[in-house]
Amino acid sequence: MKIAILFQAALIAACLAGCGDSAPPASPPQPMSVDDFRRELLGLPLCGKLAAGDLAGKSICTVHLADGGAVVAGSGMLARGYWDTDGRRICRRDALDPPNRKRCVDYARLGNNRYRNSDGVEFCIGPCS
Repeated sequence: MKIAILFQAALIAACLAGCGDSAPPASPPQPMSVDDFRRELLGLPLCGKLAAGDLAGKSICTVHLADGGAVVAGSGMLARGYWDTDGRRICRRDALDPPNRKRCVDYARLGNNRYRNSDGVEFCIGPCS
């Protein structure tokens, strides 16, 4: 009987030690409204790594300016464009693209100064640590 209790105590201790190394569960993403986006993210560098495309795996930052301009920079590139809303999403387009070629995405807060857009790109304000 003592051996069984010692074995159970050792098993629980091993589980607790393993659990201490893991991060606490992340809270679910919280959708952001256009007003939230303007209040919290306008004029700030939103930096992250793209998962797909020509810049996959490279760090880039986007700044949405109050005048409707947008600047994307990083990994040896600098591009200008425009942003606006379609009522509930944030839309961007390259400066050379016609207005009907805009790409619209939703934004969500992940916590700890991290965000994600509906394209699956995770980013933070300023360079991510």
